[in-house]
Amino acid sequence: MNRIKFLRPGLYTSIQDMKRIGYKKYGIPNSGPMDEYSHILANWLVDKKYSSETLEINYFGPKIKFNFNTTIGICGANFDAKINDKRIQINRSIKVKAGDVLDIGICLNGGRVYLSFSAKMKLKKSFNSYSTYEKINIGGINGKKISKNDTINFNKSEESIEKKIPESFQRKYQEISNIRVIKGVNYSMISKNSLKKLGNEFNVSSESDRMGIRLNGNKLKVSDKKSIESTVVSKGTVQLPPAGDPIILMSDSQSTGGYPIIGNIARVDISKVSQIKPESKLKFKFITLEESESLINFEKRKFKSQLGIDFSS
Repeated sequence: MNRIKFLRPGLYTSIQDMKRIGYKKYGIPNSGPMDEYSHILANWLVDKKYSSETLEINYFGPKIKFNFNTTIGICGANFDAKINDKRIQINRSIKVKAGDVLDIGICLNGGRVYLSFSAKMKLKKSFNSYSTYEKINIGGINGKKISKNDTINFNKSEESIEKKIPESFQRKYQEISNIRVIKGVNYSMISKNSLKKLGNEFNVSSESDRMGIRLNGNKLKVSDKKSIESTVVSKGTVQLPPAGDPIILMSDSQSTGGYPIIGNIARVDISKVSQIKPESKLKFKFITLEESESLINFEKRKFKSQLGIDFSS
């Protein structure tokens, strides 16, 4: 049996595929990777479809023992990673052998890295997805994050050539992240004084999680106190709760919300948001919907022309 065993689980390691689609009307979020960009590239490294399952690793990673030969891909934030105590580089695929121990240590910058395998995990889908969502215990291994001594079984490992992510696709994570955002449907409700604060730097709260990135440091207020009807929200929606600290909804966020929607993160920058560490800085830059669509379409063309990844298939 092809298998890996977790000698150490890491801070928060979970199985995620691209996302769970079609169940938000039942209150089940899409889940999936926080950083879709790195998840896609990790799968490219091992010649798998971009939507395939990976391990999402947060801030401090797992220690994994392999009992079979396979190829792995590691992509995302810069982590201190070793195989058999020998340091390895990320953003590339690596061949591992039976008996090898992969140790993904502390995050050096950014926040998340994705580990892919040329072999397919033997898992059961929950609501048509392998993605872990702990609140109702679905996906992954019994609906839970990875724990010590957990094992994952795999099908036969497929042959995969070693690859490296091209430099033009590798991202560098700064201390202050400039995030492009589109005005939300309730943007006009923001008070004049708060509109000025929107251009300031926000702190990323340590209370951020897979549901949302919580910001503080600039209290925002609405001038129009009228009630807001609950409306559909999605990954990247920027809500303003009564306390005045914005929340950027992420992969495990609810399907509807009743707080003012003051913005929507440009799709091209949502993955960038997911890599911002707690206590780091974030600054909004407002752009138009047309500019946002142009940016994401350019990125899709780049993936297709340079890596052969076609999101329409």
